[in-house]
Amino acid sequence: MRTIVSASFRGRYSEISQSLEVGAEWLKARLTAELYDLQPVALQVRIKSVDSVFAKLQKGDYEGIWSLEDLIAARAVFLHPADVDAAIKVISEKFPQVESKNTEAGKPTDFRYQQPHLIVGFPQDYINRHLELDKVKIELQFTTYIQHALQESTHDVIYKGSRFSWREARLDSRLRGLLEIVDDVLANISNVAQVDAEPAYELFDRRNQIIEAAEKLWSADRLPADMRRFAITIEGLLSAAGVTVDQLTDLSELHNDLVNALSLSPVEKIVGILLRERFDDLLRGIKRRKLLISSELEEIVPQANKWPREKRVSLS
Repeated sequence: MRTIVSASFRGRYSEISQSLEVGAEWLKARLTAELYDLQPVALQVRIKSVDSVFAKLQKGDYEGIWSLEDLIAARAVFLHPADVDAAIKVISEKFPQVESKNTEAGKPTDFRYQQPHLIVGFPQDYINRHLELDKVKIELQFTTYIQHALQESTHDVIYKGSRFSWREARLDSRLRGLLEIVDDVLANISNVAQVDAEPAYELFDRRNQIIEAAEKLWSADRLPADMRRFAITIEGLLSAAGVTVDQLTDLSELHNDLVNALSLSPVEKIVGILLRERFDDLLRGIKRRKLLISSELEEIVPQANKWPREKRVSLS
């Protein structure tokens, strides 16, 4: 629903908003650079609408438009609470701070919407080039991905709805308490997972055995970045060829030229070993899957040249 705004104020704010748009564009670029190392999941910057500004001024809590703390507002979203704390520290050192809100621990029983905020101004070097933004205050919000999702999902219903609802407000608070726990668990998922003993699980045990075997054969700088994907790939190849991980380890000792080949990836090296040792078994077992056969592999492993074209991944 659009607020009825006086024409004179709408015209005046239209002039101001042009400068605010310029400032907002610069702010997004600056925040992107300053927070780059913390890898925010999302970074939003907006200027306050004329309807919202007029309605806020009508409450009578502000002396005028330059008293508003969120003519320009930004929200930085991070994966974990620790990143939020680090971001607040970074920005506090780069922007002239007017006020901070909700950056300290609150009441343990309070789960209201209390995202950490900083109210800042533009840095002086930018003000020197844009004097029209000297009085502008910027609201910077910092939150986690989970809390951001909740805020986006409930904002229009809880905070901008047409009526007040105790049940909706209560549910919002309960969800915030629950998601705060989830945030903490996700930030410490490895430690939390160690509370219980790791149960035996054949599928994961087999894949971990592949990873451990590969780590014995090659140094970390020669291994793929995604070892889980690597293990799944090798698992399929070994299954097709009817070779166990222990057998692969034994076969690797017979093919040092492949193991030490600098031009081949670990997957290609294992493919080469299987082509040399279990060509027919691999061909029968591969079924609808295909092999990636590079020219480097064909040069080192003559058997690779015999692999059917219809069972190859196309590199063209």
